[in-house]
Amino acid sequence: MPGRPVRSIQARDLSMATLMSHESKLRVFDPIHESGWDALIAGHPRASFFHSSNWARVLVATYGHMPHYLGVEREHQVRALLPILEVNSFLLGRRGVSLPFSDECELLALDGPDGDQLIQRALELGRARRWKYLEIRGRFPQCLRPMPWVSYYGHEIDLAIGADALFARFDASVRQAVRKAEKFRVQTRVLTTPEAVQTFFQLHCLTRRRHGTPPQSFAFFRNLQEHVLQPGNGFIVLATHEDRPVAAGVFVHQGKAGVYKFGASDPSHLHLRGNDLVMWEAIKWYASRGYSRFSLGRTAPSNKGLRRFKCGFGAGEYPINYFRYDLRRERFLTGHEERSGWVNRACRLAPVFILQILGKFLYRHIH
Repeated sequence: MPGRPVRSIQARDLSMATLMSHESKLRVFDPIHESGWDALIAGHPRASFFHSSNWARVLVATYGHMPHYLGVEREHQVRALLPILEVNSFLLGRRGVSLPFSDECELLALDGPDGDQLIQRALELGRARRWKYLEIRGRFPQCLRPMPWVSYYGHEIDLAIGADALFARFDASVRQAVRKAEKFRVQTRVLTTPEAVQTFFQLHCLTRRRHGTPPQSFAFFRNLQEHVLQPGNGFIVLATHEDRPVAAGVFVHQGKAGVYKFGASDPSHLHLRGNDLVMWEAIKWYASRGYSRFSLGRTAPSNKGLRRFKCGFGAGEYPINYFRYDLRRERFLTGHEERSGWVNRACRLAPVFILQILGKFLYRHIH
């Protein structure tokens, strides 16, 4: 459905690295090659793992996307930031996305004119690069007030009260599930090794098949291990029962914010409640190390079971909106809904190796 158009701006060639605006510099950054990138964004209270150079390295190494991180720089500090990766697909065309495979990557510094300036510059860049659309995931400058393309729920836990108080706030069913896992002697370990990634990937494939979607490629997780887990910006919590892997989760972090990125489990051992124990171990890990918040990622409104699971850990719920601007029709798009249908049913019946091939091909083109 068509949305409200944005004020038209004459397209410019933004291949130059710096654009001047009054006393500010509007710069196009490449976080992979920018010296001290993570230190530049560390001062912003809402900067997350998805704004980091580590995450950019994973996506670029796996899919070859081109970074166009737009920033407003004043007094040698990045005051506002809109990370964008250019997704270039022969199937779906060229698009700008902030950011692919990121649950939420909000435009930083929304309260002043900088946010509006970055949006306008991003649209100029998109016209110059011939993008089909620009997609932004997270909060948007209030001056534009577009309708969202699609909406999700976000869940976040305030870790300030400490692990014991957090456990007391869990739903009774979650506390019971954690105790049940411990009673069955499910063991957990915090790992960052390639072997742990391989084990997680095997569970990930089983879980995606159960959900009716292809798995991410193993190359994606190999790059995640190299660029995120190994440098110390994430870990895997692996749950085992009698030396057999039953559940695992991938957790990433930047600054004082942790993120639950992926979860997986053996469908034949769900009764052991390994998923609940994995989440509890991660919460304890972050709370004991002084992290201030822990995000549980996005959830589709239709996925009531996952919403209950996340809220059961005492997480607060809030909306995550995605905004899509069609650069061919010069307007925001609205009214999109995610659908499952026959594709999901077919994936549930397909062999795992077929889904792995499908995922390796598809995720290079979608986001």
